[in-house]
Amino acid sequence: MRPWLCVCAALGGSSLCLLAREPLAQAADGGSAAVTASPAEGAGPPPPAPALRRSGFSIGLAGGLLTSSARGYPNDVAKIDVPEFEAHTGLGVATGGALWLGGALADWLNVGIGLIGGGIERNGVRGSGGAFNVRIEAFPLFYRGGPFQDLGVLFTAGLGGYTIERGKEKLAEGGGTSAVGLGAFYEPWRLWQFSFGPQLEYSHQFSDTMSAHTLVVGIRTVFYGGP
Repeated sequence: MRPWLCVCAALGGSSLCLLAREPLAQAADGGSAAVTASPAEGAGPPPPAPALRRSGFSIGLAGGLLTSSARGYPNDVAKIDVPEFEAHTGLGVATGGALWLGGALADWLNVGIGLIGGGIERNGVRGSGGAFNVRIEAFPLFYRGGPFQDLGVLFTAGLGGYTIERGKEKLAEGGGTSAVGLGAFYEPWRLWQFSFGPQLEYSHQFSDTMSAHTLVVGIRTVFYGGP
């Protein structure tokens, strides 16, 4: 407790003593002064682990042998599903491929946008088409190490178009087709920032007037910005 203070003043030959006490700072817990400790500085989240195989900007190209078949109708409501207007390409073999750009968000995940396309010709009938798509590639077994770090699967989805022609005559037209695709790849070979390897990619384009199936077996080349 702090000491009492005494103030004296002379008034008419007599002294007057005024007693006063300094106010006490009392804490809510019973009178002891509250002391606030400054919080210790937090360590913060740990830094992310450095990339081992791939990171940063990426651009890829894949191409090879293409096998495809398609069937469809003219883009005319009166002719859709009418057997006499149905056109077929049959199953043919040609070349095709895909091109995309995007980024490696992690060692095990790539995302990007791109396009895929190709065509076949059989018995004078040609089917051709392509699609712009969103591309997602994952390496689900990456953390098992070794060759699993370069084994991946892919999924694509987008919009495109497809036509079946004989000479200059358009037998069937897909208009705006939806396009979905699946695939698998392996990229074990590396040169500087480039990775190479085989790829298998299937895509299906479809609309009210068209259905086309395409399978491409070939080689992919991808440039990764890092590491």
